[in-house]
Order: sequence, then structure tokens, then C-alpha cells
Amino acid sequence: MPIRFDQLDHKEFQDCRQVGMTESEVVELAQAFRLYGFFRIDLDSGHFFATSDVFRMFGMESTKGPLNMVEFRSRIHPEDMPMLMESFERTCAEKQSYHNIYRALNAENQYKFVRTVGKFRAKPNSAGEIVGITYEFFERLRTAAFSDGEQ
Repeated sequence: MPIRFDQLDHKEFQDCRQVGMTESEVVELAQAFRLYGFFRIDLDSGHFFATSDVFRMFGMESTKGPLNMVEFRSRIHPEDMPMLMESFERTCAEKQSYHNIYRALNAENQYKFVRTVGKFRAKPNSAGEIVGITYEFFERLRTAAFSDGEQ
């Protein structure tokens, strides 16, 4: 499978408040019908912190504190690991944003595509950190789903 390195078009920030929405509503809607997790990697310690949906996407048991990087790496398709490592290294060195689409094992040990979007964030008196989102990435299917708001 060929790897494609895209230049990102920096989009203008869309302020949801212009249409009367809150940031919380945007997050709620974004994660309403698909797994949509958030993460932070501390560059000094190498610790990777993630929300429960990241653990679910990779078929891992959710834990408090940093996730097990050995287990996490084992859930990524081996052919995709070099691309992810290069993206991580370039993001740290050039203090930029990135996105990757790659294969990850789910709880049923089946590969599916996920997308990660991350960026370097400066942190005083440290090497900084990478923050981002990861979500399920799948082909466009004709689908309808509804929720009554109940958890």
C-alpha cells in the first residue's frame, strides 16, 4: 500500500459560536456516533495519555494514567509503523501538525482504519507535547442513526 505525504491546507478556524453553538456541543456531536478519542504525549517522559475511546479503538483495556506503549504499538499494523514514527519525529522537530490514516487492531483482532490528527504544543520548561484526536475512519456508507440523548 503506497504512502502518500500530503501538504495540509491550513483551514480558517471555524468559530462555532457564530452559529450559536458551544465548544461542548461540537465535541458532543463529533463523538456521538463514532469512536472519537483525545490524546496527549508528554515529550519529556514519553508518556501517552488517552481518553477511553482511544483504548476502545485499539482493543485495549482502558486504564488511568499513561497507556502501555508496548501493547499500543502491537495493535498498529507493522507496515504502518514507519509512517507513524516519521510523522511523530517530524512533528517534534519542526513543531508542526500532522495527520495519518493507518490500520489498527480492534477488540476482535480485525484491522480497521483510524485517523489521527495531532499537533505540537509548546509547554514551558520542557520539550513540549503532542496533542490530538484519533477516530474511526471508514468508507462512506449510506447510514442513518438517531439518539434520544440518553446515555
